[in-house]
Amino acid sequence: MPLLFSPISIKTMTLKNRVVFPPIATNYGLRNNRVRHYLAERSLGGTGLVIIQGTPIELLASEKWIAALKPVVDSVHASGAAIGIQLWAGNELPNKDKVAPSARNEYREVSIAQLETVAKLFADAARDARDAGFDTINIHGAHGYFLHQFFSPLTNQRKDRFGGSLAKRIVFPIQCVQAIRTAVGADFPIMYRFSAVEYAPGGITLEDSLIFARELAGAGVDILDVSAGGQLDSVNITSPTAREPLGTHAHLAGALKQVVTIPVMAVGRFNTLEICEEALKEGKADLIAVGRQLLADPYWPAKLQEGRENEVIRCLSCNKLCAGNFRKNKAIACVANKELGREYLRK
Repeated sequence: MPLLFSPISIKTMTLKNRVVFPPIATNYGLRNNRVRHYLAERSLGGTGLVIIQGTPIELLASEKWIAALKPVVDSVHASGAAIGIQLWAGNELPNKDKVAPSARNEYREVSIAQLETVAKLFADAARDARDAGFDTINIHGAHGYFLHQFFSPLTNQRKDRFGGSLAKRIVFPIQCVQAIRTAVGADFPIMYRFSAVEYAPGGITLEDSLIFARELAGAGVDILDVSAGGQLDSVNITSPTAREPLGTHAHLAGALKQVVTIPVMAVGRFNTLEICEEALKEGKADLIAVGRQLLADPYWPAKLQEGRENEVIRCLSCNKLCAGNFRKNKAIACVANKELGREYLRK
């Protein structure tokens, strides 16, 4: 049996295989039949873990709001997969204050009191997600968002204990992880997505991330979700095009896996069984994030497992209607799969 289809247990979560549908922003909404059927289709197709897109922590911290996600949770479970949700914090606080680690443009420097509020929102959101039936949570610390901004020397020039040196730039992300761990208990799996490199002058380096990875594991993270890219205009880094090699960022996951003992997830153009097996067999990753390929063909895992690879609808890595539509604030679609986002219409 290919390693890709071997089970793995991480604390209270057991996955039937190593295929993970990562959090992808869709503009479909969050709590409706369209989302429920879209995610259940990926579960039916054989994915081991399905993760809902980045969701504001202030929403998830509301028990009433998150209760309406239960039909989505139940649908994915009934279809055969575990389910997680990504916890996301932006630069606008619930009171509409626009803040950042360091002052820039219209954002003022976030205060220490406000950071305490954000950390508590992360903790409350994680606890409520656990109580709503999610199997794991994924903390979004990548791609230029709020937690990433603390880690990056490009966006964090604070003069207090939360900024300046690498040791200080990781203080707040670690504080959030620790708050979440306290809230959810010792056995609930925590994932952390972060950009191992920014590919920008003066930005995050792999050497920085080797240190950060060890600190995250020590603070209570159970799975490192290793991406790349910094500010939000770097779509061709976070969603590599066909010009990039398959398994684009696997080498980053492999480097971090050498310094931690917890599972590591690789991302970036995992479109074939061969490239997934290579990353797993070479010890670069324990889990494989398959995003756009599962947009193109939600039954990709089942087809591979059943020896029907010739029937796979291939992702073109074109970014035209997935990342492209999202950047235009439109519902994502797919050049290769006209049914994407329309799954609910067939039910």
